Amino acid sequence: MSATELKAPKGKTRVIGVDLFDHEHYLIKDCDTQNEAFNLADKKNKERTGSMDDVLYVYDDEGRYLHGDEVSGHGVSP
Repeated sequence: MSATELKAPKGKTRVIGVDLFDHEHYLIKDCDTQNEAFNLADKKNKERTGSMDDVLYVYDDEGRYLHGDEVSGHGVSP
């Protein structure tokens, strides 16, 4: 996924999923607030049961990484 694809629309926060097996990135949701995006990513990342389960990351409208898999304890980062 390119840096442009990581950028959320202006004023939004983007949640991206990453398949750790094949390293494919995919859009989960463009959220209205950072809090909504963080909560979505945290909920899904906490549900991970294995080290190869998909991971969700959060990016801002400039494509900057904001948040990721800190909650699961697996320590996977973009």
